[in-house]
Amino acid sequence: MKDYREYTIEITVKSPLITSFQSDTLFGHICWAIRFLKWKEENKLHEFLSHYDNQKHPPLLISNGFPKGYLPKPIIPPVTQKELEDIIGKDNRVEKSFRIKTIKKINLMPKESFTFLQQEIITPSKLFRVLDERYEDIMHLEKERQSIIVQHNTINRLKGKVEAGLYSQEETFFNEDGSSFEIYLVTDYFTLEDLNRIFKYISIEGFGRDKSMGKGQFMFEIKEGMDIPNSPKPNAFITLSSYIPSDNDPTRGYYSIIHKFGKLGGLYAKGIPEVYGNPFKIPLIMFSAGSTFFDKNFSQNQIYGSLLKNVHKNKNIRHYAFAFPIGVTVEDRYE
Repeated sequence: MKDYREYTIEITVKSPLITSFQSDTLFGHICWAIRFLKWKEENKLHEFLSHYDNQKHPPLLISNGFPKGYLPKPIIPPVTQKELEDIIGKDNRVEKSFRIKTIKKINLMPKESFTFLQQEIITPSKLFRVLDERYEDIMHLEKERQSIIVQHNTINRLKGKVEAGLYSQEETFFNEDGSSFEIYLVTDYFTLEDLNRIFKYISIEGFGRDKSMGKGQFMFEIKEGMDIPNSPKPNAFITLSSYIPSDNDPTRGYYSIIHKFGKLGGLYAKGIPEVYGNPFKIPLIMFSAGSTFFDKNFSQNQIYGSLLKNVHKNKNIRHYAFAFPIGVTVEDRYE
């Protein structure tokens, strides 16, 4: 993006994860790191957040975290039955039914395949062909991580003892080849040294839920630049982050949604008086990474989304909802 310095943060996970690397959660961890680290300014976090008042030039944008070498599959209409028969043959539909269903359901694709699609108009049939060619690689990625349901005892924190009853929690475990993630970040506010300080703090504290119990531990390396070029003549963009459009942002496109029941972090997680005893934000509906929106005026300088207000009774609390847009050229079936 023009006027921004671009960085790729490579994360190597060293423990199970409960919370995925989504942009809004990453932003919250960044804010708490700024709050607790020592800076020359007395209130560095307040100063940083005040720059978001200029909504069209935010000081930092961040993507979701994706397995290294992968990006979200563009969300566009599925292939038609006729297109499918042309690709795999009418007689092979039953034999390859599992493969077809898997390709339709996956939400990640190899980065080089994504980049290849960007050079021309992305259509459902082209996307399916590319994913079919890389099917084995995608299935290998799935085998490198496993999400399981872990049972935990219910603990009465007031009495300090275990009570009758269990609760379930999904945790994701990684093999060595599947433990690396990439996060993309652009900023004109922080230096590389600043970012290293921030992510060192987060890596020590841990990421996400149950970090005090050893979850979300990672190592990291920050590299300058990003290897995700835009389409030569984009008519749309794909967001690499969880995203809520602002009033004037385009909403015509193809997308999936996620429901967010955000919980405050840091000191606020305990429901201290500053947050009126309530550690939860209001529920939100966000567009997921991979969602595609048409914008014939797309440029690398375009900003979509906002730092949402009015998400909690404490009006100083905000929610990160900016898109991390990548220009693409997508077949417009609305026309």
